[in-house]
Amino acid sequence: MFRARYLANVTSRAVAVRRNGARFISFLKMKETVQRVLGMNSNVPYAHVCQVGDPVLRARAMKIEPEVVRMADFQQVITRLMNVMRTYNMYSLSGPQIGLPWQIFAIDCTEKSMRGIEESVRKAQEMSVVPMTIFINPELKVIDYTPITFYEKCESIRGYTAAVPRAYEVEITALNASAEPFTWRARGWSARIAQHEYDHLQGSLYIEKMDVKTFHFTAWEKINKHKGKVRLSYWPRQWWL
Repeated sequence: MFRARYLANVTSRAVAVRRNGARFISFLKMKETVQRVLGMNSNVPYAHVCQVGDPVLRARAMKIEPEVVRMADFQQVITRLMNVMRTYNMYSLSGPQIGLPWQIFAIDCTEKSMRGIEESVRKAQEMSVVPMTIFINPELKVIDYTPITFYEKCESIRGYTAAVPRAYEVEITALNASAEPFTWRARGWSARIAQHEYDHLQGSLYIEKMDVKTFHFTAWEKINKHKGKVRLSYWPRQWWL
């Protein structure tokens, strides 16, 4: 089976080049790698979200040449990223979470995905609609360092949550799905999501920034109620069986 470790080995054979201090993968080698990954094995990009322990989640993701972004094969990567995110009903998702060590993540906060969240909670966390936005080779700058602490979850640490302090306001410069540069600024909830996903590209998870005393399993009450007869599913439907 084609696993993340194999993908890392394949990608490591690409030639790294530096431009203005940034590490990129050369166009020809990246093209070869993309085609090999997508053409030789259907398991990567994953159709599921990989879990902590998978080496791809702990590696620093690589930047992508604009020419590669425009390739039809890479556009398939973007489509897979969006599809997995929607299948899991997630607000955001990064490339490493579907097995790809490349600098890309997506954010999509709709009224539908926030349905059921109390208005008081929305206001407290400054939750707002963010249309589907693709960030490639993002550079994050903190605008307001004021730490705001709220609970976070991560599909790559499924079933757990913890309180995590994040900067209040950030600005991101990145390429979009058409390899066009843009700048995006966010506060509150949206800024939190962006920082969470940006961390994934650095090989970092929220557990490294959390208040450890708040870390807990989200269904601990169900485990007690059902005398331990609870099973966690790693597929988006039927979490608890």
